[in-house]
Amino acid sequence: MTLAERLAASRKSGGYTQSEIAEKLGVSFQAVSLWERGETTPELDKLVELASLFGVSLDWLIAGRQEERILPEFEELLSDRLFDEQHMYTYVKTYANVREMPQTVKALAFAREQHKGQVRKGRDKVPYIYHPLLMACHALALGLDDDDIVAASLLHDVCEDCGVSPDELPAGDTVKTAVRLLTKEPGYDEEEYYRSISENPIATMVKLLDRCSNVSGMAAGFSRDKLAEYIRETERLVYPLLDRAKTEYPMYSNQLFLIKYHMSSVVEAVKRQ
Repeated sequence: MTLAERLAASRKSGGYTQSEIAEKLGVSFQAVSLWERGETTPELDKLVELASLFGVSLDWLIAGRQEERILPEFEELLSDRLFDEQHMYTYVKTYANVREMPQTVKALAFAREQHKGQVRKGRDKVPYIYHPLLMACHALALGLDDDDIVAASLLHDVCEDCGVSPDELPAGDTVKTAVRLLTKEPGYDEEEYYRSISENPIATMVKLLDRCSNVSGMAAGFSRDKLAEYIRETERLVYPLLDRAKTEYPMYSNQLFLIKYHMSSVVEAVKRQ
């Protein structure tokens, strides 16, 4: 079945008319008719609303994939995986296609291929691609639907972890520069590393999304000593980066507030354990 066919079948299964769907979504009857004929495609926010209305997964509505069920005996192993990486991949790809973000579309496939077989440190059952996908979803949820930021989020570890040169990245110079700044070279100097990042708005936002993601999951993947070390590093280097960004990049002030609120809340909660 095509997307158009799934839309029509789901609507009929739910007992809705095209006019009723149009009214619920705040669109015209003609728009719904065009969707079901395959002449146009709903925007991402409308697809999310349709999936919820029809009681189906977004993954199935977009790609026709059935949601996989996790067997009870494996639930504990996957307890630190908040979201499914295939669903995130589908979401980001659909968003990028609808919003015409060509770098993000290319970066998705490239990052998944380069990180293939890698797993998160301390999380043997979670594929590494989960991390950049989560960062990309976080960026979009914050309204950072900038092709450079999302593509750089997906590619930020490819050079450091996969032996890829920045010049090989399937992106423009802005993204390549940001990823180069984010890549830690052997024997790098921490202070200089963060200073260089702070002078580039794309690298700054990706680094903050990266740290926010890592802070969110550190309690599940770090030892107690590593937790303490990571919190000290966050307070010493990342908080100043965030504060400088509020001054240097005011166009991201709303997102920076939410990132700082999230990070500091988790850090303070962990420190009190």
